[in-house]
Amino acid sequence: MKKILLASFFLALCFSSWAQEKTVTGKVTSTEDGSALPGVNIVVKGTTQGTVSDINGVYSIRVPNSEGTLI
Repeated sequence: MKKILLASFFLALCFSSWAQEKTVTGKVTSTEDGSALPGVNIVVKGTTQGTVSDINGVYSIRVPNSEGTLI
């Protein structure tokens, strides 16, 4: 009985942490002329999780929760 309860707890914990993650996509552009900016680093503030914009300035990153801030 304890094993089933413990397994249920860990399964619920995994699903709750998985559900809090979001994928954020966007495009980095120049403020001067609106052109796409390739090779820009996008990082979740306070973490080492990041990505780089592609040749069209487009990026996609998984953010751990709604409180995440992109830099």
